[in-house]
This record gives sequence, structure tokens and C-alpha cells, in this order.
Amino acid sequence: MSVLITGGAGFIGAYVARVLLGSDRRVITLDPLPSNVIHTVLTPEEISRISFERGDVSSLRDLAHVIQKHGVERVIHLASLLHPACSENPPLAIRVNIQGQTNVLEAARLFGLKKVVWASSAVVFGSRQFHPERPLPDDAPHHPANLYGATKSFDEHLTADYIRRWGIDALGLRFTVVYGPGRIRGASAFVNELVKPALGEAANVPFGDDVVDWQYVEDVAHLLVRCVDSPRTVRAVFNTQFDRRSVREAGEYVKRLIPSARITYQPGEFGVAWELDDTALQEEIGFRPAFRMEDGMRRLIDHARTQAGLPPLNSTTGDGSKGDEG
Repeated sequence: MSVLITGGAGFIGAYVARVLLGSDRRVITLDPLPSNVIHTVLTPEEISRISFERGDVSSLRDLAHVIQKHGVERVIHLASLLHPACSENPPLAIRVNIQGQTNVLEAARLFGLKKVVWASSAVVFGSRQFHPERPLPDDAPHHPANLYGATKSFDEHLTADYIRRWGIDALGLRFTVVYGPGRIRGASAFVNELVKPALGEAANVPFGDDVVDWQYVEDVAHLLVRCVDSPRTVRAVFNTQFDRRSVREAGEYVKRLIPSARITYQPGEFGVAWELDDTALQEEIGFRPAFRMEDGMRRLIDHARTQAGLPPLNSTTGDGSKGDEG
């Protein structure tokens, strides 16, 4: 089976590629520029098994060329301009996030693709102030929090129209705070601030008053691959929910690992309702994440230390020498 990952050399895409390679799929990626992220995630042997194609998802010609060249049957569409980059460059946001989505759907129609799985976002729902009753169901009204959320909201309506009119098989997933080694952009990049104490630096963590849904990238990758293999679902887009915990709780865990950690918190919240009802996802797809917030943060911290030439944290001591993890 040939699977194309748009944005496959990026953060989530690199982890998806690894899962696909583990089940002996042919993996093709489409990106406008090479990325160093994939070298952080994959081994040289894994990288050698991927077909990297240079192209832009906003070009239907580029997309069609790759699909025909490799006999692509299924697409995992992850290419997207994130927040705040969307707000800083609206024309590019429209081109990548909306024209790109249109092209993937059009390719599914023209070439009879067996499945399209794509990444939406919880930010389509906007702030908690619009949703007094939580958790939010899949069909909760949209109040996008920013331009990025507005593009994803449009993409959801666009995809639903393609499904109704043309009968394509497309499935969207509303992700929340996806974090892990390799994440350098997007809202979840704030998690990297919590890693600084592991490198001997002070942390000044934004959104210190929020409670967010922690989604470790390996879990997200496994869910995406499960969906690309799934039969047609009743719903076209699903809420996801993994491990809802406060930002300060994550900081407290870092303090248990590293008693000398210096952590301060900036007041405020993201302004997004992270509390989503994933009942439909469990009923139609069935997925339980393997990583709690603690598990993901520990992996992220050890990765950062390794990259800095430091030993991973000892399994029984916080700073590698003394103390207890708790």
C-alpha cells in the first residue's frame, strides 16, 4: 500500500512515517522544502526507505504528479500553516490551509483515492466562553479563535461538501496540544519552555492558568495510521481527547524530576475550549492513548538532554545524581 503524507517531513509527519514504515507501507512525502525535523525523529535507515518529493500542496499539479508517479492509494494530509504564522501571513494561510485542502479532496475525487485522513483542530470551537456546557460534542458550534482556526473550520465544511457531492472517503481529526521531540512551532511549542530546567535553565511558562489536553505525538501518529486503515465512518470529523491536565501540574512534575528547577508562570489561558467529547471516536475508531502527560514529558526531557550532550535523567533520581522522582 502506498501512502502519501503531505507535510511528511514535518513534526507529526515524521512520526506518522515511522509508524507506516513499521507496517511495511510504501511511504511518500510531499513538502516544499527539506526539514531537519525528520532527522531528529527517524534513523538513517528509516529515512532511506521514504520517497521524498519536492512540491507544494497548494499546487494540484504537484499533488497529482506525486499520486500518479507512486500509485498513491491513501493520503494523510498534514501540510498546514500554524498559528501565529497564519495571522502573520493571511494570503499564505489561505493558499496552504484552504487551497491545499481543496487540492487533496479534488485529487481524491479525480484519482479515486481509497482514503484521506487530515488534521483539523480544537481551535475551530474557540473560547470556553462560547461553550458553557463541556465537554464539547463533535457538532458543537464553531467560533474560531484565530485565522488558523477559521481555515480549519472552512476545511471541515468543504470536506463535508465533497463527501456529500462526490462520495469520497475522508476523515478529519480535531487535535489539541500535540507535543514531543521535534515540535518547534505552533501553540504547543510552549511545552518546550518546561524542558529548560532539564538543561540547567530557568523556565518562564506562558498560559500558566490553563488546563489543556496533552497529546503526545507518538499517540497522534498511531491514531492517524489507524484512521487511514479504517473503513468508511459515519462521521466526517472527530473530536480527540487524550490527557487533560493543567500547565502547572506539568510544571510540578518537572519539579519532582528536577528539584532544582526554576519555573515561573505567566498568567492567562490560550482562549480555547480544550475539553472535547471523544465518544464518537471511541465508538467508530476505538483508540486509547499510551502516553500520560508524565510519560510524554519524560521522553521530551530525555531527548532534549541527549541533544545537548547530557545523559538522560536517571530512572530513580531527578537530576541524575540525587533525589527521588516521586
